[in-house]
Amino acid sequence: MTPFRLRSQLFTAALLIILGLAGSVLLTLRYAMKAEIQKEVREGTKESIRAFETVQRERELQLSRTAAMLAELPTLKAQMSTAHAPTIQDASESFWKLAGSDLFVLAKPDGEVLALHMTKPGWSSVSTQRDLKRSIDLGEDSSWWYEGGRLYWVFLHPIISGAGNTMQQLGFLAVGYQVDSAVAHELAIEAGNQITLTTDEAIIASTLPPPDEAELQSRIVAGTLPLQPASGEMSLKTDQYAFSSVSLRGSPLPPVYCYVLIPLSSFNTFIKDLDNAIYLTGGISVVFGALLFGFVARTITRPLDNLVAGVKALASGDFTYSITPRGATELVELSSSFARMRGQLLALQQQRIETERVAALARAASSISHDLRHYLAAVVANAEFLYEADRLKLQKEEIYEEIKTAANQMTDLIDSLRELSYQRSAMTLTRTRMIQVIRRAIEAIHSKPEFRTCSIMLNASEDIEGIVDGRKLERAFFNLILNACESTAERKASISIEARNTENTIEIRIHDNGPGIPPSVRETLFEPFVSFGKPNGTGLGLAIVSKIVQDHAGTVCIEHTSETGTTVLVRLPACVELLSHEQKFSAP
Repeated sequence: MTPFRLRSQLFTAALLIILGLAGSVLLTLRYAMKAEIQKEVREGTKESIRAFETVQRERELQLSRTAAMLAELPTLKAQMSTAHAPTIQDASESFWKLAGSDLFVLAKPDGEVLALHMTKPGWSSVSTQRDLKRSIDLGEDSSWWYEGGRLYWVFLHPIISGAGNTMQQLGFLAVGYQVDSAVAHELAIEAGNQITLTTDEAIIASTLPPPDEAELQSRIVAGTLPLQPASGEMSLKTDQYAFSSVSLRGSPLPPVYCYVLIPLSSFNTFIKDLDNAIYLTGGISVVFGALLFGFVARTITRPLDNLVAGVKALASGDFTYSITPRGATELVELSSSFARMRGQLLALQQQRIETERVAALARAASSISHDLRHYLAAVVANAEFLYEADRLKLQKEEIYEEIKTAANQMTDLIDSLRELSYQRSAMTLTRTRMIQVIRRAIEAIHSKPEFRTCSIMLNASEDIEGIVDGRKLERAFFNLILNACESTAERKASISIEARNTENTIEIRIHDNGPGIPPSVRETLFEPFVSFGKPNGTGLGLAIVSKIVQDHAGTVCIEHTSETGTTVLVRLPACVELLSHEQKFSAP
């Protein structure tokens, strides 16, 4: 993964900081505003509930006073003393009109209904008697009576005659009013919000718009509306509401609940506008901060870019790249120090190159002079033997052969030096079978007396061909096989050669069972004048191999080496494309 540049890192870090700060501030503001709105909604629903309860208490006080006043009327007591239901039913109509209520009931002390008057007929005396007895048994002064979708708020008062020991309870008086949509609207005006009265089966009264009321009714039927005192939010057809509910009548009869609902459309619109303002403010902050920090980052990193370019130029060997010290004081000092260091490195590099050149010449001169002295000494000694051959009765042919061998060795040494000195040797490229080149090299090895007994196994196909200079490759393979044979001089030599075609290359592996190559010379083995384990080695054989293989656009390396043997790998292109356009190169 490519690392970011310093400018990108500074810009990214600044952008993240801006986003973090702006986002946290704006989100905190949004949370605080939303929490305040939710608090206002909760307070509004509580205030609505309190207003509803206040209206309820006022009506309760009013109706309870009305019931108490009627219960004290002598004419009403006189009628109740008769305990005759038809008479009481007829005579009580005037009292009902006086009360001005939607429901008027007179009953015996045990709860038996004697008179029943209603503004909307349909309420049965059985239901009235059942609810009345329940209220008497519970000792309620006020109660909610519900039957068949109608809800009444009823207030009871006992009818008593006499006083002291003569006091007698004649029955009960109950007055109430029906809670319908008109009452719900009145309560909604007092509460300042929407009012809905429900049971576990249906809506009794509501001030909601018809679509919302229908949605609420479907939720009651489906059982998804919380039918207990609760608070929260709900979404209906036309709006979203915050609600709180109170119980008007609990178990065991069907409970009745009053829901106070606050429309949230205005609050949601405010929240949406607040979100848009937050997004706009955050976006402007990020853009402005990005531009500002981009300018700052560019100002800081521009001198560093110049310094980085100078370092890259130095790494590629360019010691002349111009570095202009600028920017902060630290950057100017850094650029100046780098310029001084570059000058010192240039001087050290030139000194090292000169030292290595002199050392290389000294090593080459020492090695060549040693070898030439050795061969010349052999020539001089054998020439003296040849001069005294008749007197000493020596074989002139043997002396001549030794002189010829020494001369050939000096010629090979000079040819090797000439081969290495050429930047590119003369080559004649022809389509050649590799097995023939390797066989000729093996035959040349076996022609040497000391290597006639070496076991050299060749495993190669006859159809492996390449466009190469067969004569030069033969010399390269000869040097490699000779090196392998010399490394196994103290063992029973076993050399194996394998050649095979790959996708676009020819691979030749030469394996010996020698003692391996020590780590000290593995990296420089194919350089000139590097030799190991051979007392008369010049260190030019493998260097010539490397040059010949490189001239063929190939590679040579030590693939494996250990105490049990070494494997040398030569890779040659099946077709030397770099050289195919010219069949011959002339030596300089």
